[in-house]
Order: sequence, then structure tokens, then C-alpha cells
Amino acid sequence: MKAKNLAVITMCLLVLLAGCTEERRSPPAYDEVTRRDAALVAVVQCLVDHGEVPPAHLSHQPWLRDKKVRPGAELVTWRSDHGDTIYAGKTLQAWEDEATAGWPGWRCPL
Repeated sequence: MKAKNLAVITMCLLVLLAGCTEERRSPPAYDEVTRRDAALVAVVQCLVDHGEVPPAHLSHQPWLRDKKVRPGAELVTWRSDHGDTIYAGKTLQAWEDEATAGWPGWRCPL
């Protein structure tokens, strides 16, 4: 009887361990960085489309081609330099925070 109980317990442990070692991957998360990057592009595009960014702030920017905003390190650098600048009544930082919080459903309110 003891041998039978030991065998049953051993089998249960093996099944339990097999279930624990199975790697389960969760679906890819739409993480904060990805959301913030996408929101930044949308915000700047919104502001550019509505003429809210002075031409001097846009001249010679490699991230702006044919009035289309392109993601990249240069855009992030520009955003860092202009985060406290007020466009259409709010700082660029406030625009970005609002868009990120509502992403992916955020739409240009202008």
C-alpha cells in the first residue's frame, strides 16, 4: 500500500512539475515607451498640420519630411528641447502626456 501511495504521489509531482516548466508567453504588451513614441508622433503631426508650431521650430528638422512627422531619435531630441514650449495653449509635455494616456484612441482635438 505504501509503495502504491508513493508511486501516485511521485506521478502527481511529475505532472505538477511538467506543468510548471512549460513556458507561457503573454501577448506582447503595448508598453509605455511604445505608446509614448506613437503619441508623440501623433501630437507633433497634429500641431504641424494646424500650424501651431512656428516655422523656426521646424526648420531643418530631419524628422519632418513633406510636412509628415517621422519617429526617431531626432524627434525625441527635439521634444526634449521643446517640452516646456507652449503650443495651442498647452506645453508640448502636456500634449504628449494627454495623448499617451488616451493612446491608442487619442485624436487631434484641433
